Formats: sequence, C-alpha cells, structure tokens
Amino acid sequence: MNQEANPSVLILGGGAAGRACAQELRTRGFAGRIDMLDAEPGGAINRTLLDKALLPGLLTREQIALPAVEGVAVTSGEATAADLGTKTVELRDGRRLSADAVVIATGAMPRHSDGIDVAAEVALHRLHTADDADALRESIPQADGRRIAVLGAGFIGTELASHYVAEGAEVVLVGRSSTPLVSALGAEISPRLAALQRERTDARLGAAVRAITPNGARAQLSLSDGSSIEVDAVILAQGAVPATAWIGVPDGIRVDDRLRGPEGGWYAAGSAAYIASGGERLTTDHWDAAVAQGRHAARTILHDFLGGEDPGPYRPTTGFTLSAFGSTIAARGLRRPDGSERAASWPIEPPRPDAVLTEFVDAGGEVTGVAGFNAGPAVVRAAAAIA
Repeated sequence: MNQEANPSVLILGGGAAGRACAQELRTRGFAGRIDMLDAEPGGAINRTLLDKALLPGLLTREQIALPAVEGVAVTSGEATAADLGTKTVELRDGRRLSADAVVIATGAMPRHSDGIDVAAEVALHRLHTADDADALRESIPQADGRRIAVLGAGFIGTELASHYVAEGAEVVLVGRSSTPLVSALGAEISPRLAALQRERTDARLGAAVRAITPNGARAQLSLSDGSSIEVDAVILAQGAVPATAWIGVPDGIRVDDRLRGPEGGWYAAGSAAYIASGGERLTTDHWDAAVAQGRHAARTILHDFLGGEDPGPYRPTTGFTLSAFGSTIAARGLRRPDGSERAASWPIEPPRPDAVLTEFVDAGGEVTGVAGFNAGPAVVRAAAAIA
C-alpha cells in the first residue's frame, strides 16, 4: 500500500461505527491525520449497556464509556451542514472542518412521538443516552408496584419491559404490530416473542396511542382500540431514525456496497447509512453491524486513496441478542424482504423443548441469515452458512 501521500480523514460520530473506522485505519498502518467529531454529551458510550447495565445500576457511565483510539484527534461538537464538493462540514458553533475523506457515522436518534397528542404537562422518557438512563432512575427510583407504559414492542421496548417486570412493576406494553420484529425474526420466532410479551405484560399489540393526558399525578393513555389506561410513567421506545437530517437526507445516507457515499471522498457507516440494492434498502442498525461497517469503510478508504486491497462488497453477517423475560433471542445476518425461511438443521445443545432455529434464504436459495429462540450457541454455528 502506497503511504507516500497520506490523506486526511474526518469521521463524524464517535460511536460504534466511527471508532471502528478509526481503529481499523490505525491497525492497518494508516499514518495520516484522523479527526473525529463526537456529539455525544459527556463522550461516546456503549449503547448496548444502557438498559442492561446502566439503567439497573450495575455499571456507571464511566464504565460504559468507549475507549479513546490512539492517534485520533477528538473534537466535541455537532455537524449542522456540509459542502459535498469541498468535503467541508460546518458545526453548530460556526467552526468548519474538512478532510480528504469524510465518514458519516452519526448513528441514529430516537423516533419522536409522531401521531400522538401529548399534553404539555406529561413527562415522556426515552433511553438513548446516559442522561436518559439517569433521568429514568430518578423518575422511577422504586419500580415495585408501579404501573409503567412502554410505547414500542421492539428491541428497546422489550428489554425495558423485561427490566421493569423483573423489578416488580406492572408494565403496559403498546406495540403497533401484532407480531413484533417479524422483519428481523421471521414468522416462526416473532409470534413466540409476542406470546412472551402477552404473558408477562399487559400487552396491547396491534394498537397505537392516540393521546396522553395528565390525570392527577398519573398519565392517561388513549389507544386506537378505544381503551384508556392510567399509568405512573411513560417511556417512548418506538425505534430510531438516522441522524442525518442535518445533511438534508433524513432517511439516511445512500451508499454503494463498499460504503461509498454520494460524492467522491464521502463514506457512511452504521445507522446513518443504507445500501441501495435495486429497489431494496439494506439497513443494519445494530451495534455489531455498525462496527463491521466502520471497519469496511476504513478498508475502502485505504483502497481508494492508497491503493490498498479492495475489501469487496459489504456482507451483513453480524447480529444481535435480545433478552426477553428470561428468554434469549439471537440472530445473525438478515432476513431479506423477498426471501423465505426454513427450519435449520443444526443441533441445539443443550436441547430445550421451546428452542427454535430458523434460516433465512434469498430467492436463489442462499442462506442470508439465521435466528434462534433459546437456541444457544447453535445460532453462531448456523451463521457459518451465511452466503
């Protein structure tokens, strides 16, 4: 690899994708300047530990902080505009940053309470930052005997509901879909998750909240099915959207299969990006996927600027683990919208009567992903078959 004229690299985002990109560049011997813009108050954290460790008080925010990458200059600030031609980014305070290569790794932000009429007096909680976790603990210092509404039955909503049920709360779990996470888990496992939610919570699946109004010290939720519920606290967990509105594309940065962006010298990775493949938008919003994409973007930069090896197309093989009321749901790869699913033949050890292992295949019969319900290490072994 030619190192005679090292380019400068600007990474927008200090989370999983951004740090993985910086680390990969340094690990592979890149000697040029790397600047990183970090908009996270108090510094970037491992978001996978927010509900698992920070909220229950098992770890502190210092313990879940992401380590610094050696040889990377970190600037605190938020990007508000960009000039694609000059590869220049303007910050909220008026400063400008530019580089030869710019990586957009700004992640995602919580989806707002769109479509819900929320009275000004009602306090809504979220869980996206360390400050959010602190605010939740302060607002609900003792969950036992309290009634908590979690709006959203996906990844974060399910783990929040699991946490508060274990703490002794009565959880009202509201989800727009009657089969939560079916696009990620498939038709065999999603109903099992829904059954767990109905068994352990007051689950209102297939319903939406229309309005939230104060009722004394409590909040009253009016649902689309005509029912109403009084609760002590309301937590929004309705998913996230790419944090890319600042660059004029609120639905995310379109990249090619090497994670190159809309102009030469621009790249994107993680929740901020989507790979366009025909009419399909390939998005991978989980932590491990963001790390893998950050690394892939780094290798593409080394190829484009310094003649390094072409990393080839990015292939989603990473996954996630979801803790749901004592059960574990895990997946690797992805389920394509035009694909199908079938029972996987890998043995599940130790065997469990409720265990399920599913393979996702594309139109050509190639395995694109695998998901398991209480299937243990079999998910990882089965993932070896991903094309």
